[in-house]
Amino acid sequence: MTIYSSQRPVTAEEAYQDMCERITSLQLKPGQKISENQMGEDYGVSRSVIRTVFTRLSQRRLVEIYPQRGTYISKIDLDFISDLLLLRTAIEKEILYEIFETMDQSQREGLMNQLRDNLERQKKYSQSSGYEVDFKYLDSEFHRILIDSVQRHNLMDLMAEHMIHIARWRNFDVTFAHRVPELIQEHEAIYQAILDNRGGRAMRAMSAHLETISKIADQARAEYPEYFV
Repeated sequence: MTIYSSQRPVTAEEAYQDMCERITSLQLKPGQKISENQMGEDYGVSRSVIRTVFTRLSQRRLVEIYPQRGTYISKIDLDFISDLLLLRTAIEKEILYEIFETMDQSQREGLMNQLRDNLERQKKYSQSSGYEVDFKYLDSEFHRILIDSVQRHNLMDLMAEHMIHIARWRNFDVTFAHRVPELIQEHEAIYQAILDNRGGRAMRAMSAHLETISKIADQARAEYPEYFV
């Protein structure tokens, strides 16, 4: 049975995008062996199409291709993720700096209204143990509101190619440590610091929110050694 139910053929781009999602969401697990035959059956396409998809995934460090041995979903490289999170933290702290330095009172009030509305919707998930799709959207939206408020879309676009690795770690991190209630509290801390006009506190809250590896790395490696480099 193919993943796609439509009668039209699946394109290489559709298969590629769907595999990215399956890897990010951990449906395809780190270290898992995959084959051209199986993926071809899943998507109803030829091995040559899947071979092209695997090459693209390899270029993004999402799969490892070993001649004569097979293709494997890349394990999570926590050192690499740590570097990416450091870059993202620097960008979001710069965004906070610009919020405090460039926005007038009216603009700040509009920003706070958007963040408050987002947080109210987040609170509906305060008892969630998993990282539900709707909450993922709200989590991303909270940061997008901040980014959009100072029109710094290009800064995040610079990281777009690698954000998928952060997203995969986020899916693992939040589910493994049941962190949805904690994420909401962290967002609230950022919001409150901005509301109180405390720039330094807002930046510290953002750093604490984004630096997730040191909190659970040892336990995660101990319980899921097969997932990590």
